[in-house]
Amino acid sequence: MTSIRSHFNPDNIEGVRVGDEVYFHVTNLEQDWDVPHGFAIKGANNAELLIMPGETQTLKWIPEKVGVFPMYCTDFCSALHQEMTGYIRVSPAGSNVPLIFSTGKNYAVADTSKKK
Repeated sequence: MTSIRSHFNPDNIEGVRVGDEVYFHVTNLEQDWDVPHGFAIKGANNAELLIMPGETQTLKWIPEKVGVFPMYCTDFCSALHQEMTGYIRVSPAGSNVPLIFSTGKNYAVADTSKKK
């Protein structure tokens, strides 16, 4: 995932299931040295990330219930800071919802096949 004023990419994720171990590797793409971004998921049982320009930080999240969970920037970064949000849809454990992600209207399906 990337962050830059004023959005995350991707900003909509679904196909995550209750009990999945989800790792968000978030890279701050800012060029200005003094524009950090934060990253948190509403209701997560862990702290937020603070990501300095050019850095990548990782947040591990294990969803405990079905629902739609906002993810958002926690560090004021610009006048459009409040628009730096996205959503994660969590389905029941064992469901067959494919892992897809998007920014706006561009959807991609994750390749979750195990290659040997």
